Amino acid sequence: MEPTVYFASDAHFGAGPNQEARVQRFGRWVESLEDGSLLYLLGDIFDFWLDYPTYMPKVHMEVLYALRRGMDRGIEPRFVGGNHDVWCEDFFRQTLGVTALRSPGLVEHQGRRLRLHHGDGLLAGDRAYRLFRAVVRHPVPVFVAKSLHPELLHRFADWLSRKSRAGSHSSEDEILERIVHYGREHSHDDVDHLIVGHVHVPCRFRFGGWEFTCLGDWIENFTAARLLDGRLDLLKVDENGRAAVVQRPLVGSIEVPERIL
Repeated sequence: MEPTVYFASDAHFGAGPNQEARVQRFGRWVESLEDGSLLYLLGDIFDFWLDYPTYMPKVHMEVLYALRRGMDRGIEPRFVGGNHDVWCEDFFRQTLGVTALRSPGLVEHQGRRLRLHHGDGLLAGDRAYRLFRAVVRHPVPVFVAKSLHPELLHRFADWLSRKSRAGSHSSEDEILERIVHYGREHSHDDVDHLIVGHVHVPCRFRFGGWEFTCLGDWIENFTAARLLDGRLDLLKVDENGRAAVVQRPLVGSIEVPERIL
């Protein structure tokens, strides 16, 4: 019997409101997962983390403890870096022994083919992220960044993150329109599901033979996804870490997505 597979993204731990409460909710949810489950973390779990050889941001320790407790119970995390935390892939591989996948990555579970993508640079109007994505993944800018003092770099990254959030004016309706445009212009018929994060809008919709699922976030929506017996569902996680399936169904093959939450 194949393990249950979970997906989460966009917690942005280290920034944002109610930091301690959000970390605790995430930790309780991880502890509630079935022993032996797989947990894909699809990027921006951390608001910023550049992996220095000897420096460790202590703000992320509670999140790592939660993942370690899950691993002790046989839960296997797998990490896909986002535009805020792609630089900690080596830490996950070398220190925790966690598999780190490139975005997009292709995996298969329970007879379902899944394309996993953080989502940055994917939709129309995301040109700035396409450029940013290319720059931050290039070894030269990463080397230059590591030449700076960690505290200085983290303060700059925090300022840049706050500036980016303040300058983001896309409404949920605009984001959904871009997803509709993407689904009409692109074919993913080689997979059953395209699963993304990044835009923080939890939604599911179908384009022809494949489904698009956006995981939402752990700042306002507290949503994740679960693949069980070949069925992918969005979950809503309460403050005690208990997850409930979002009951609103995905109906048929539609051109306009149906908002889940």
